[in-house]
Amino acid sequence: MAIPVAIHSKRVKQIADLLEGHLGRPSKSRRRSNPLDTLIATLLSQNTNDHNSYRAWLSLRKKFRSWEKVASAPRREIAKSIEIGGLKNQKARRIQTILRSVHRERGKYDLDFLRGKTDEEIMSYLMSMKGVGTKTAACVLVFSLGRDVFPVDTHIHRICNRLGLVRTKSADETFDTMKDLVPQGHAYAFHVNLIRLGRETCKAGKPLCGECLLFEHCKFPEKERFAAINAGGRKLSNKRVAFLITEQIARDRA
Repeated sequence: MAIPVAIHSKRVKQIADLLEGHLGRPSKSRRRSNPLDTLIATLLSQNTNDHNSYRAWLSLRKKFRSWEKVASAPRREIAKSIEIGGLKNQKARRIQTILRSVHRERGKYDLDFLRGKTDEEIMSYLMSMKGVGTKTAACVLVFSLGRDVFPVDTHIHRICNRLGLVRTKSADETFDTMKDLVPQGHAYAFHVNLIRLGRETCKAGKPLCGECLLFEHCKFPEKERFAAINAGGRKLSNKRVAFLITEQIARDRA
């Protein structure tokens, strides 16, 4: 089934500008984690929140001081160390498989060679690994390699559909549709601001439509009903910052 065509990129830019006008334009940290660290951290973030995945990351790194030790450890010990992040057995298996594959191909536990590759080459390479999807690969591009790429998680997929920017059934479809529509140089800021909006206002089950700064620009059919439920709420503060595990691990390396 073909991916529906999104509306013109001018409307995407309008939404991005509105968010930046109210929330500011987030800038990437000058500190960047290495690509392998970001890959593993993003795997840990799957199907859980950033706080729990970060706790799993800290536990993993405390118990195993190198990726070599993780690759050679009994899988049950890895699973136990990352239990707080959920899906411990699945994630432990995928982490070990990836680490062993990287070492087998490169002779070391390092993905710095990706810096010389194109975005398309990097996405293709990373997504050839079991458990690495579009969002995980895109996060490596953004948070480790500084590329102008727009990762799409469940929050962003939901919001882009509610806003009428896309009509898609999966986050991967939303990524494919949005990648050429996001204003050049604004992918990171748009990504972070939409995550904030999704976590704090445009929630999955009970969106706080009455508090949403994009209410007048939203195409969500039920926005009036939800606005009536939470009428008079507080607008999203421009002082709050989303916690992202992909940025926190970079700060930890400093």
